[in-house]
Amino acid sequence: MIVYRIAAIAMLFLGLLAVPAAAASFDCAKASTPFEHAICDMPDLSAADEVLAKAFATATGGLTKEAVGVMRADQRNWLDFAQRSCTDDAEPLTSGRYDEEAAGCLLQAFVTRSNSLELSRMQGGHRFYLKSFHVALPDPAEAANPDSYWKVASHELVLPLLDNDDPLAGFFNDYVMENALNQTDIASLANGGDVEELDPSADASVTLAVKEVVGTTRITLQVSNYWYGHGAAHGNWGISYLHYYVPEGRGLIASDMFSGEDWKTTLVEAAWEQLQVEHKEWLQIESAGDIAEIVVEPSRWDLSDAYGLVIQFEPYEVSAYAYGAPTITIPWAKLDSIKAENQDVVRYGM
Repeated sequence: MIVYRIAAIAMLFLGLLAVPAAAASFDCAKASTPFEHAICDMPDLSAADEVLAKAFATATGGLTKEAVGVMRADQRNWLDFAQRSCTDDAEPLTSGRYDEEAAGCLLQAFVTRSNSLELSRMQGGHRFYLKSFHVALPDPAEAANPDSYWKVASHELVLPLLDNDDPLAGFFNDYVMENALNQTDIASLANGGDVEELDPSADASVTLAVKEVVGTTRITLQVSNYWYGHGAAHGNWGISYLHYYVPEGRGLIASDMFSGEDWKTTLVEAAWEQLQVEHKEWLQIESAGDIAEIVVEPSRWDLSDAYGLVIQFEPYEVSAYAYGAPTITIPWAKLDSIKAENQDVVRYGM
């Protein structure tokens, strides 16, 4: 992705000027491939490799043998992906050296992977580990253009799974995988899907991260999406939520939070009023009807704020792209009249 590559190149040159040579996570005297030489020859990339090694060791600590096996296999896949995604033909270099742009691409890949590995941890009394998918494909539409920045399409998916053999882990992991299939085509690889079915002319990245664990009642995941069609002026991105309702082994539904014949009307009107308060001068919509289908979806609700219900909008939905993905926070007191009997259980685990 051009934006990430340019940023990474800048980081790389700053690092070359400011960071002393660092040891890689392996013996550089034995470096034999262009990939290994790049790590050993560039201080920032060498340091990033060391961080990555520590991140992986930390991420796999305390896991069962089975979970460690999954993460090791995925790490090998990622190493192959990193080498492919930073070339012109989605094939690892077998000779020569990575140029400046490719080196910046590698640096960004290492930093991104280390950040992802931090999601494998204990949270709310549960040990989560990562399942990830990474694929690099040549873009046939760009192959003949020597000046193209988009010769390779990258597809990435990172999601958390519970490391346990109890019913909760089984149901939760199935729920996460099922919803991942709805988020991105790359998840189909878990069920024997064909890599060739992925879009070779776009970069796509989806990360599911545990945002909140509420007692024995709810596990909420934040879903971050990014998609960039090669040659477009900019990428598209968004944030949404998955709420797993533990007592019944299913996703949260609206009736778990709100009730009454007019709950939708009340919520939409409150959301429209709050939009005027928080974002009025930036709005590009004209009435509450423009958001009616959005604000009643549990996938748009962030339930972690004690003050109010946070509703997440995507870029373009209520304002210009440059304004980003705005949120509003509706005070819970304004929604008391439509409060479902089960709402406190969902919100507080009580």
